[in-house]
Amino acid sequence: MSDKEKEELKKEVPGEEAVQQEAPQPEGQEPASSEKKEEKPAPTLEEQLAEMKGNYLRALAEQENYRKRMAREMNDLKESTRQRTLGEVVGIYDLLQMAVDAARSAQDVASLRQGIEMTFGELKRTFSSFGVTAVDATGQVFDPALHQAVGTEPSDEIPEGTVIRQWKPGFKVGEKLLRPAVVVVSSGPAKAPEAEAAPAEEK
Repeated sequence: MSDKEKEELKKEVPGEEAVQQEAPQPEGQEPASSEKKEEKPAPTLEEQLAEMKGNYLRALAEQENYRKRMAREMNDLKESTRQRTLGEVVGIYDLLQMAVDAARSAQDVASLRQGIEMTFGELKRTFSSFGVTAVDATGQVFDPALHQAVGTEPSDEIPEGTVIRQWKPGFKVGEKLLRPAVVVVSSGPAKAPEAEAAPAEEK
């Protein structure tokens, strides 16, 4: 083979560098990138503390707002209850004023009694509107949960431990005691006085 033919053959056959550049990549494998993706640095301790402090302050503010809102609602409820109560009592005040005026110029007791009974009826109606019921202890067995004894009296007719007299009625709101009834309780039949001891025998 002549030198000229050898030169032409070298031109037709590609070199190793060309073969490497044209070599296909394995299936499923992406060509390597010359640039690496930048990774986000982990937060520092100061940043973590700042985030925790911010979360704490937000929670504290929400709690304070909730407390103020509940206090405001409670005050509104108390105010509405007070207005409703006083609105009912004002009517009783008017009736009492009318009874006092009538007593000053009344010619008979009947008209005065009628005015007082009307006022008392209005008071009982007001109590009923608030769920207040009277506790009548007269003739009942003494119950320390409902009654307040201010004394005892002997009685031959009324058994011991039974209420003889009620000075003030008790009141309940629903099942809760508002005021106990003030009562006097029977101590049973009066005891006979003991016989005087016989004088000691003279020695």
